[in-house]
Amino acid sequence: MATTTKISKKDMQQDEFIDTVFDLGDWIEVHWRRVAMIAGAVVALIVVAYAWVSWQESRSIAANDILAQGMQAFAPAPGADGKAATPDYAKALTLFEQAADKAGSQTVGLVASLYRGRTLIAMGRASEAAPVLDAIASSGNARLAAQAKVSLAEAAAGAKDFDRAATILQDLAAATDGAFPQDAALMLLAGVREQQGKPKDAKKVYDDLVARFPQSGFAGEARQRATDLAASR
Repeated sequence: MATTTKISKKDMQQDEFIDTVFDLGDWIEVHWRRVAMIAGAVVALIVVAYAWVSWQESRSIAANDILAQGMQAFAPAPGADGKAATPDYAKALTLFEQAADKAGSQTVGLVASLYRGRTLIAMGRASEAAPVLDAIASSGNARLAAQAKVSLAEAAAGAKDFDRAATILQDLAAATDGAFPQDAALMLLAGVREQQGKPKDAKKVYDDLVARFPQSGFAGEARQRATDLAASR
């Protein structure tokens, strides 16, 4: 069980809120990680839920250990001075591949594959990440599938394929299965529309978020962005 706890902590460190500034030039870096905090919490819950099953099988234990090492390389803990350490994506990628190979279709293996895809995106190799994430997106694990779709949308937006990114996020925002928070998907969708140079469409999404989820942690920022967009016309 200790191994699972270590994974969860690293997962949460990776997905902390890193900023509140809405700078379009840094939109993907800032806002995708903000929303990923929610996704990371879901990953942690999934791993905990399956921890007992994993504990029964030595192969899964080994995969868990390798996955934890990969998380450390992907999102290293801050140093003693509090400054963020530099990720070692090459090392993380190798470890995630090893963990995925060991665990196969088990949940730990799917988590490893998800982070393999995220690492490839971080390394600027989105075209290689796409088939990895597509496989998870079509898996039977709804929550991990939703997170894979978010990563696919991030890759598409990074490649300036905004319509594809928007389509993925619209589907997540419309889904009612609880696999990914609808307000988070709407926040990402609005940002994609802003990046795309479609302020009217972005404002509509922000307004929709505020109307549907007035208590959301994203509502305040969405309301402010909608006001700013209306004033800039």
